[in-house]
Amino acid sequence: MKEFASFLATNAVRRQQPDVHTATATARDSADRLALAGRLLGKEAPKYVVENAYESVRELVDALLFLRGYKSYSHEATVAYLLVLGLPLSDAGALDRLRKHRNGIKYYGEAATEQQAQEALRVAGQLTRKLRKREPALAQAAESTVP
Repeated sequence: MKEFASFLATNAVRRQQPDVHTATATARDSADRLALAGRLLGKEAPKYVVENAYESVRELVDALLFLRGYKSYSHEATVAYLLVLGLPLSDAGALDRLRKHRNGIKYYGEAATEQQAQEALRVAGQLTRKLRKREPALAQAAESTVP
């Protein structure tokens, strides 16, 4: 996994003014998407659960980036930011595996099983709780139940 600084060097992440409004709205969208993923489990194709579980965490990390004055143009950079936040490599690795699975679904016709959907929800819920602890203001803005 590349270091976050390398994404800054290549302009895959750019500095900007911290944006509390966009951060709050994105955190809200993240909570809504995670709740949607939970409602889809067992009712829709598992691939939609996997996609939405991944996107919910990506959006929450993007919200933290907005809050700290960054804009990411790369899903890989967003995943790498977990390490900057002090989360363990195992958490970044779990999100990166979800990212790769989501890409396979979205762009290469891969499928997902019910078990993979359940695991994606578990990982997304766990990461969401950890990230919200790091930024209580975003947690409060998002106010939703994490599965």
